[in-house]
Amino acid sequence: MEKKLPVLGFIGTGTLTSALVTGFCERAADTPYPIVVSPRSRDRAAKLKAAYPDRVTVAETMQEVVDKSDWVVLAVLPQAGEEVCRSLRFRPDHKVINVMSDKTLPQIKSWIGETSVLVHLVPLTFNAFCDGPIVLCPPQPEAAEIFGHIGSMVQVEDRYHAAVLAAVTGCMTPFYAVLDALIQWSKGEGVPEELAASYVTGFFQAICQQAVKLDPAGLERMVEECTPGGINYMVKEHIAAQGGFQVWQEAMGPAIARLAANIPKKT
Repeated sequence: MEKKLPVLGFIGTGTLTSALVTGFCERAADTPYPIVVSPRSRDRAAKLKAAYPDRVTVAETMQEVVDKSDWVVLAVLPQAGEEVCRSLRFRPDHKVINVMSDKTLPQIKSWIGETSVLVHLVPLTFNAFCDGPIVLCPPQPEAAEIFGHIGSMVQVEDRYHAAVLAAVTGCMTPFYAVLDALIQWSKGEGVPEELAASYVTGFFQAICQQAVKLDPAGLERMVEECTPGGINYMVKEHIAAQGGFQVWQEAMGPAIARLAANIPKKT
């Protein structure tokens, strides 16, 4: 007898939920999880329903999402988290995933009560179309199996470590800004913009693919082995002299301060 797939419910229908639902519907055809989304953003919910009518149901209320789901993903804005969670009634057999970046599991538990599973997840919008990393804390086999269909699972025991990795996700927009700056510089030098964009994005895609095949020592070697006087050496030295690498580390300070404000750091 074929095993019945669990129903995935999403509280909050923002950009991240849209990306995750898209990932499940586009890239996990072998496991067609039924999906229920909340009407919190009616336009996005309607677009998901229109795109995937056989997979997606739009609930009339957030409570209906909870009632119809086996797994409930809490994906509302963090500032609305407590109000939304306290307004909902959960069953003891519910399995709950929190994606609100600065909320702890004890906080969530105090708002929703006892559930059979409660875990923290750090997915990103790229999970709509590629197996980028998804942080899961603490490790949980069934959650890892489900979300492993749309991402590469990184399971960690320490909630502070999960917060550190979540802080790194704040580099996504700055990374896009670096790409855009190089595209605009190339355009200013006379390269057609479409050509510049194709090359710059393809170039960084290739070096990232190379980087993921290296261990930490290999990455360090890649930094140190550039030819003295070569263009890689020249660019690296110029950026380093301006504090360009250090500032990326410094930018993590306010990010981790926010994400781990209520999370003890183990020593």
